[in-house]
Amino acid sequence: MNVQPEAGRAVRYACAVLADCRPASLPMDPCDLAARAGILLVPLSRVDNYPLWVPYDIFDSLRTACAVTVSYPAFCIVFRDDADPERLRFALFHELGHIFMNHYRDFPDIMDPSRPDDPALEAEADTFALNMAAPVPVVDVIRYNRPGQAKSALFGLNRTAWMRRLASIDRDRSFVDEDAANVVLYAFRDYLLGRRCPACGKTFADEEQTNRCPFCGAENPDWIL
Repeated sequence: MNVQPEAGRAVRYACAVLADCRPASLPMDPCDLAARAGILLVPLSRVDNYPLWVPYDIFDSLRTACAVTVSYPAFCIVFRDDADPERLRFALFHELGHIFMNHYRDFPDIMDPSRPDDPALEAEADTFALNMAAPVPVVDVIRYNRPGQAKSALFGLNRTAWMRRLASIDRDRSFVDEDAANVVLYAFRDYLLGRRCPACGKTFADEEQTNRCPFCGAENPDWIL
């Protein structure tokens, strides 16, 4: 079967998931997302506690990957305890992308762990991961208003993943219409409106975007990012 990657599908799925999970802040937490979806995350050090997991050699798979998905007897993601946090965040979003986009249901033969990774499905999962960790509307708002703060660390991505985010952002933006952008931004509303006054030190939500502290009247409060 010749599968073609669908970047638009991955972007739209990510937007829908963000609208449902209503993240409180950045960087996004894939563990929280998995918990909300009822998907078990298991550290590699605890795999011995699950003797039914025998579909393939998990330890061998995790020599080169940070995380792998086990689909039997139930969907769960096994991850390396010692993985770099930024690399692991992306890897977990990648694996969640396979699950949320129904790759295991729609392409069971291709997703069989005994087969090599399919480039198209891996590309879709990568696009999903980038748009979960660094959603286009959120990146755009921060880059426009606070360009100095729009850096890889803010989104919990390493430099390589951040460069991929910037390289693909124009393409992904073309799949996000105004309604979808507003839904994603609303999910991050409290976080994006958070301000700290440099004069009196108080924090507040700039609901009306006045760019003024409601306590002392000082202008240009700092974003809490």
